[in-house]
Amino acid sequence: MRSLLRWRRPEREAAGARGASLVPSSADLARAARILAVRSRREATGLVAGSYASAFRGGGVEFDESRPYVPGDDVHHLDWNAFARTGELFVKRFREERDETILIALDVSASMRFGTTGRSKAATAAHAAALVAAAAGRAGDRVGLLAFDDRVRRELRPSRGPGHTWSVIEAAVLSGRDAVGGTRLEAGIEGLLGLARSHAVALLLSDFRVAAGEAGPRRGDEPALLPASLPDLAKRHDLVSVVLHDPREEALPRAGLVRVRDPEASRSLLLNSGSARVRERYRRAWALRAASLERGLRTAGSDVLWLRTDRDPLRTLMAFFQRRAARKRAAG
Repeated sequence: MRSLLRWRRPEREAAGARGASLVPSSADLARAARILAVRSRREATGLVAGSYASAFRGGGVEFDESRPYVPGDDVHHLDWNAFARTGELFVKRFREERDETILIALDVSASMRFGTTGRSKAATAAHAAALVAAAAGRAGDRVGLLAFDDRVRRELRPSRGPGHTWSVIEAAVLSGRDAVGGTRLEAGIEGLLGLARSHAVALLLSDFRVAAGEAGPRRGDEPALLPASLPDLAKRHDLVSVVLHDPREEALPRAGLVRVRDPEASRSLLLNSGSARVRERYRRAWALRAASLERGLRTAGSDVLWLRTDRDPLRTLMAFFQRRAARKRAAG
């Protein structure tokens, strides 16, 4: 079943629905976009920017300057031209030549509006996208964005500059305003493939609630969770799948009878959360889906980042960038 949009006791179903509180006004969204832009740029000046640059390295290096040789320096970097001029040993210093393109795809389907911690999956994804866009801007990288549900709703071609960074952040916030459509990951995948012809880093932010007719073939006992075209995207670009999830999707709270509703289909289900057996079956179903999704994404060639609505995207991204940079260093 898709992510839950509302939690409530059946006898209180007619009382104030939480869904309405998740649809802010245009003025609120514009203000949120401005605040998020300022906050993201400030946060990106610290460790996020440094770890980001290490995690997504550019395509080469270029000469920076020469400095006096000290014992222990790599002799392969000796600057013989400087030695011929001065009679003293110098070593060349290089800096990374960045020419990276970052593509961000945001799922803005109805299931992304779910949130039980004061922040929806869509808002968490928008914050993460803003942080990545701000870090990319500070590193001098191009960044592009598309928002999708069952089709591409908004698209910004990759570009550089503070004005473009602001446009990306604003689009990330505003695109979730009317998150009412169904999920079709294929739309996001096709959009990413068309957004840049050359190799790029592609971030796909979604809860990966794939429609039954969209998933590829099953593999043994594994449930079919992903479109068959995902490996093609991972071959073309350096793909990072960012899986948005809420704590209530992992564990059912003990709250008596609760009605859960599929936000992308007209069906609901009544669960007795007071039953330990029901809660355990719910927990196992989530664990099975999460493990299968992780394996499927990695088998397709994607890196994977899990992003919870009750945790700060800044800390989660920092830890992910640092782990990724460490793996790159270890690989040489």
